[in-house]
Amino acid sequence: MELYIIVENGEAYPDSYKTYAAAVAAVKEKHREHIEDHIKQCRLEDIEAILADINVPEGGNKTHLYIEKGINIIIHKFLV
Repeated sequence: MELYIIVENGEAYPDSYKTYAAAVAAVKEKHREHIEDHIKQCRLEDIEAILADINVPEGGNKTHLYIEKGINIIIHKFLV
């Protein structure tokens, strides 16, 4: 069984997640307002690049997501 923990700027989210998709969804929900505002301000051709930094495929035991400068998000995968 796998368990996913999100760490943002050195602090773990209070919940753990059973799937990588659920962990990414939690990050998106937490930063929803910022993501939506950023997309509204971008040119149409830049939206895919922004979403590619958030919709990162799972990468082994540690995956980094990018929301904006100064927000360091790592999703850790543990086998339990």
